[in-house]
Amino acid sequence: MNTSEPIAEDTKYEYFNYCVCFIDLLGQQEALRGHGALHDFPTKDAFFKAVQPVISPIVNLQRRTRDMVQAYVKPKLDSPRRAALPPELQAEWDEMQETRLSTQYWSDGLIAFVSLGAESVKCPMNGVFGAFGMAGSEMLCGLYSHAPIRGGIEVAWGIELKPGELYGAAIARAYELESKFAQYPRMVVGLETIKYLQTELASTEQDILSVYNRGLAKICLDMVIKDVDGLYILHYLGTTFRENVSTNIHDDLYVKAKSFVEKQYIHFKNKADSKLAFRYRQLLHYFESYAPSSVG
Repeated sequence: MNTSEPIAEDTKYEYFNYCVCFIDLLGQQEALRGHGALHDFPTKDAFFKAVQPVISPIVNLQRRTRDMVQAYVKPKLDSPRRAALPPELQAEWDEMQETRLSTQYWSDGLIAFVSLGAESVKCPMNGVFGAFGMAGSEMLCGLYSHAPIRGGIEVAWGIELKPGELYGAAIARAYELESKFAQYPRMVVGLETIKYLQTELASTEQDILSVYNRGLAKICLDMVIKDVDGLYILHYLGTTFRENVSTNIHDDLYVKAKSFVEKQYIHFKNKADSKLAFRYRQLLHYFESYAPSSVG
């Protein structure tokens, strides 16, 4: 007997297309190998000493993401550009800048998601750009801090069962990109995301909101390239990402992240772990191909 309750047509769910970025912290299964019940640890101090290397990368990932998202969605009322506008245009500026970018955490992963249809958000590309910027920053910070991540970004339908609690095809598609296609520390961008950005870029509307939206779509498309296997990936070492996101901290992040990648490649090569050695060699090739001119 089917006991499921049908969804009423007037149910107040938020259901739109969403852009979802799915992030997974790598190496956690190996880090937890050998861990068991609490009685395996003789003291409280012994327990926390053992789990600190496992828990800290998750806490740091969540904290960085939270801080990035909060800083990005915060109303920019003190912006010099806003202040330079006539008072009658400042309200339009506020509409243009409004961003809805949410995060959802579980286990050793998280998602960032953006509603692409909410009426209150006049420029949904604000949120998409924020998700791209956050994801690329986490790629660099993860390697910089020796806690690499991988992920997927995709557009599909979703329903907020509760505010900030997303479910739907958008999560499933982004998870599929992360779990089946990313393979090593990279952020795979799905075809529906590319189509969405191209559609936004092709808009011919000339009002200020549409022009602004179109400009952000162009920036996001410029932050994507095809990898050697033909998949689209977030190009966090590219010029566009550096100019719009990582700016003056890019070089330092690059140098330390590349050093970690080199060490991982040598480590897995010496262990004759062909799968991981190959994957880190691919990542090292990416770093070598897009070195900032200031660091060679």
